Amino acid sequence: DNIDFGRISAQAAKQVIIQKVREAERSKITAKYESLVGEVISGQVKRINRDFLLLEIEEDLNAQIPRDQIIPGEIFKLNDRVRAVIKEIVTTPRGPQIILSRTDERLVVQLFTQEVPEISEGTIEIKAIARDPGYRSKIAVKTYDGRIDPVGACVGMRGSRVQAVSNEIGNERIDIFIHSDNPAEFVVNCLAPIKIFSILVDERTSTLILEVEEENQAQIIGKNGQNLRLMTHMIGWSFQVLNKEQFKEYQDSTLVEKYDNLASRLGLSDKEKELIVSSEIDSLEKLVDSSAEKTKEIFTTDKRLTEVMDKANELLLQDAFNADFNDPTMEDDLVNLNGITNDILSALSANNIKKLDELAEMSVGELMDMSEKVTEKEASALIMEARKPWFN
Repeated sequence: DNIDFGRISAQAAKQVIIQKVREAERSKITAKYESLVGEVISGQVKRINRDFLLLEIEEDLNAQIPRDQIIPGEIFKLNDRVRAVIKEIVTTPRGPQIILSRTDERLVVQLFTQEVPEISEGTIEIKAIARDPGYRSKIAVKTYDGRIDPVGACVGMRGSRVQAVSNEIGNERIDIFIHSDNPAEFVVNCLAPIKIFSILVDERTSTLILEVEEENQAQIIGKNGQNLRLMTHMIGWSFQVLNKEQFKEYQDSTLVEKYDNLASRLGLSDKEKELIVSSEIDSLEKLVDSSAEKTKEIFTTDKRLTEVMDKANELLLQDAFNADFNDPTMEDDLVNLNGITNDILSALSANNIKKLDELAEMSVGELMDMSEKVTEKEASALIMEARKPWFN
């Protein structure tokens, strides 16, 4: 039998069918954009409110740019055409929603890829990028063709290429330099033409200590630390920017720590410590390689000399063992922690510290008690590194 639908029921059924068809079409189109995440698209502004811009990117298909993904200071009007990178596709009660961004680093990468043929062809590669949206971007580039100047190619004739990208992102300043896998060389390239007199590389705390002219300190640090933040983001190392006087003080304090640590490990008296300082013996290796004549001057009796040299060789063997340390029961996040060494891992393992959170909960004094080779500064840096996930 035919079912007799009333006018209202028929109208409701029609609306449901139309809605379902539109949702299916929208889902199909959205699925297409899932494969385009990270790519640049353009759209027309259809609505502006306090929380987001609504862009029409296809007929009957909209995407949102949340307020926090708009470059500071940008103002848009209805019907403006806007370019942005597809940041993600999120699921909402109304179905999938395309989220765009103008602050994402990938926007700058894609704009340069479109503007510089050598990048799209793969001759030049953007190896690292950091961005303070609306203010400054730093880009490290590398070429696999020795005939090409990668920086010049990205800048373009009279700055045409870099200016085109800058115009698109609110006249953001863009610094381009040659990439290097060596952290010290990377920083020198990044800060050119500022002269860097010396760089100390502290691999245990992943810190680069720069010696510069006093008048250049503020320029290197940047407004509100902008330059250092961008460089840290690019290579994952922290920085200290010191003038000549501060740099010498740092070197002296670091050397004092080395002598203190050596004396502590060997159990030296104050007099013996003074003599190794004057003899510039700041490591176990230098001590065991020193001449018999020099060591006899430091350790006045044969018994004491034998005792200290045996201890030094024992510590060297222990250090060599620790260098090959491996504990499969340790959490990967702890083993791969930035700045940690096998010596410290061995000490932690011996004290049943196997997880990153367990290290994060320790005090500086506790870590120094476990590992005689770690200094107060290194212990503090490691614990703070372990606590970083707490703040993310």
